[in-house]
Amino acid sequence: MLRHLQVQNYALIDHLDLHLNDGLTVITGETGAGKSILLGAISLLLGQRADTKSLYDDQKKCIIEGTFSIKAYPHLKEIFLQEDIEFEDPCLIRREINPQGKSRSFINDSPVTLESMRRVGHELVDIHSQQDNGWMGHPDFALDLIDDFSQNHELKSSFEQAFRVFQTAQYTYEKLVQKAQQGNQALDFIQFQWQELENAQLTADEYDNLSEQVQKLQNSELILEKLAQLANCLSMSDAAAMEQLGQARQISQQLSKWGASFEHWNQRILSLWIELKDLSLEIENEADSFQSDPLELEKGQKRLDLLNRLLQKYQAKDVEQLIQLRNQLEEELAQHENLDQALEEAKIDWKKAEKDALSKAKLLQASRLSSLELILEILIKSLHQLGMPNATLTWDAQESHLSKTGIDKIQLLFSANKGLSPKPFKQIASGGELSRLMLSIKHLLAQKRALPTLILDEIDTGVSGEIAIKMGQMLSQMSAHHQLIAITHLPQIALTGQTHWFVYKNHEGEKTVSNIKLLDGENRVDEIAKMIGGQSGYLDFKEHVRKLMQQIQS
Repeated sequence: MLRHLQVQNYALIDHLDLHLNDGLTVITGETGAGKSILLGAISLLLGQRADTKSLYDDQKKCIIEGTFSIKAYPHLKEIFLQEDIEFEDPCLIRREINPQGKSRSFINDSPVTLESMRRVGHELVDIHSQQDNGWMGHPDFALDLIDDFSQNHELKSSFEQAFRVFQTAQYTYEKLVQKAQQGNQALDFIQFQWQELENAQLTADEYDNLSEQVQKLQNSELILEKLAQLANCLSMSDAAAMEQLGQARQISQQLSKWGASFEHWNQRILSLWIELKDLSLEIENEADSFQSDPLELEKGQKRLDLLNRLLQKYQAKDVEQLIQLRNQLEEELAQHENLDQALEEAKIDWKKAEKDALSKAKLLQASRLSSLELILEILIKSLHQLGMPNATLTWDAQESHLSKTGIDKIQLLFSANKGLSPKPFKQIASGGELSRLMLSIKHLLAQKRALPTLILDEIDTGVSGEIAIKMGQMLSQMSAHHQLIAITHLPQIALTGQTHWFVYKNHEGEKTVSNIKLLDGENRVDEIAKMIGGQSGYLDFKEHVRKLMQQIQS
């Protein structure tokens, strides 16, 4: 549950420290004082997307930090493990938004993605606002309600896993069918491409060697001329290097007997003479054997033209890529050859996965249907307690095709008035009726879901008087199992809170700021009396408020 909330530089909040207790906490304040801002800050902590426009000072960083006690909820360990986050109590969640709009999220000081923050936050806090009443008209609303009440988590998880396997198998089969429908034209084209590359008898290092060979043959006359010139310089003329080095060798040999350094020179000159002799022989042999071969040149040019044409045609950077393409085409041909068998096997896998998913969907369906009457019974009883004696509920339950939610299409139909048949929620106009119905649903699920904190934002909209008192009693009952935070404008509900915070605007500085303070004793009596009689007439109601407080506490 949420133990401590710290907000810095958010909307109208400069700095706020809020310490929260178990049980029912009520938050009151005038319209526009900042109650919704507080809710927005908590939503950011739970993974809602950030907006730099919400910064109080657009030159400073916004920091929102919440401390949660989670030791009583060991089921959360699995989620922390899946998200690779240390499971620690207390759990510290922090969100930072800089003036440039970049957001960073941390859980127990470890950086996390926004999706990880949402997943963990979903298990820590459930926020209900007036906008969430629209969710009641969503096709998945009734299924979520039934599954939460029926504790279908394992059945639902098992089905969802089977459905994912079914979807994958179906996709694989459909892709193979699509490939088969491409027909022989595509197969013939693949066959032609492979045959062309196969006939080319490609080798990875051929292109460079062939290019060098063709260049030599194209310049054979010039190469022969230069070889002759080089041989002449080294060994064949009177002034050849070999002749000159031979004379130097004789002289160094004579000098060598007169000193170690002379002997060293002699050995070096000898090495040069031996190396030059070997090089001269190689050059002479190359000059003798080198021939101009027009037929070989033509053959090499044709081969090089073929390789260049294939490289350009298939947009390959080298012959190695052409070889890879040839091998890939060969694999595709093999797949086409075995396509009938692959189709049959894929169809078997698809039908098997479909049968398994349907089987698990029917188990989920059986559990859902078994709970329907009990859910109606509890909800109707709760609505009667909230001043709706003529309220009726019924289910519109049909079997549907296999989808990600199972095979059920279930809708909860509602009527608040005698003689009128139940209808879908979107056809219900009264906000007060929707508020009481939503509170009844929250009350129904309160003991079924292991959720640390539940926040209700003006769930009392459209109600007053005795009904508001009943609502307050119901919220008090729910707070025995959850930390419950209720943002309210009704004194009847404010009276039931075990802790009471008051949100107000402070206009003393250069900028208006939202602040919050804890109310107790006479301060709380004054505030609730003002909620009844207003600023000018609240004194007349203080004694009445004290008596109501004593009745509730007793």
